[in-house]
Amino acid sequence: MSTRIRVLLLSVGGVSAAAIAAMTLLRLFAPDRVPGAEVLLPSLIDRVGGPLVGAAVTLAAALGALAVAVISAVARRGERLPGGIRLAVVVIAALLALGAPGGVIAAAGYCFALLVPVGIVVFVVLMVPRRPWIGVPLMLALVTLIGIAVVSLKATELVPAVFGALWEILPRVLLALAHLLGAAALLVGAVVDTGGVRGPFARGVLRHRVVITVVAAMCALPYVVARATWLTPWPLFGGSRELFGSQPQVLLTGLVLGLGMLFGGVLTLGLVLPWGERFPRWLAGLGGRPVPPALVVVPASIVSVLFTVGGLELALGGLGGTTETTDVLLLMAMFPFWLWGPLLGLATWAYATKRAASDLVVRAPIRIP
Repeated sequence: MSTRIRVLLLSVGGVSAAAIAAMTLLRLFAPDRVPGAEVLLPSLIDRVGGPLVGAAVTLAAALGALAVAVISAVARRGERLPGGIRLAVVVIAALLALGAPGGVIAAAGYCFALLVPVGIVVFVVLMVPRRPWIGVPLMLALVTLIGIAVVSLKATELVPAVFGALWEILPRVLLALAHLLGAAALLVGAVVDTGGVRGPFARGVLRHRVVITVVAAMCALPYVVARATWLTPWPLFGGSRELFGSQPQVLLTGLVLGLGMLFGGVLTLGLVLPWGERFPRWLAGLGGRPVPPALVVVPASIVSVLFTVGGLELALGGLGGTTETTDVLLLMAMFPFWLWGPLLGLATWAYATKRAASDLVVRAPIRIP
């Protein structure tokens, strides 16, 4: 990772931490001036220690993040931070993530699900110039599917409804984004090691990165399979033929969310597949070029933090309520973010380490004795 990207990430982490500190101070001393305070759900720290303890811990973590960002930014290129500071970064990033407002993973899922069809269209369009015998039929199939979604499944009603719901919780989403972005930026900018593999744990993660990544990607399967049954006469997970007949947009919503989860699993596999390091040759304008490591590491790190916190929230929410144990286990099996998040973090770390080692080999001068 270049020094410019690293400093940029640390700057983003510092700005996010400053915004979190300012918002936390406002919530402590001037709650009436906090926009959208009524839609801010309690964080995981709030649930354990209460609002006052949660605010104090979050404020301390934000101030610590600012200090760490400055220390890491002024470190010399290639200099490895002391172990104590690296451990402090991990703890601070964890506290920032655990201090994020609750209930954000659903909003993130809807946003990503809406972006997936757009991404599919873009990739097919880029495929047409170089693989027209594949790209053109795929484009016709996409146009047909979009027409069916608009005419039969009332897709024109889905998008405004989703954006309207997101607008109502926008303060929560923005504050949560600051927490998640700050935590991920600090971890990538200060902890991800670009100077080689050090320590038995790091070597073990790199050695087993394929298994770790595949298991992480498989976490998408329970939800994808459940949503796929909505296309059969035996829909699972809240679906019914009567419901789909009276509200076809519900069917579309479930299928789009399932498609988003499926592509989340596919993108996870990109951490160990060739197209995760070099764009496929059939992409016009990009084919054959190396994928910038930051383009993979930064989003994957943010999603890893989101999934980990969201998985803990789902698990603790079920265990702390009146839900039956079997229902809680079913919920955790259907949404295994509690496993996907940490595994995705390890897979991303291994990907970054491998790419950094590859860059060192490429840049190393060839010496002829």
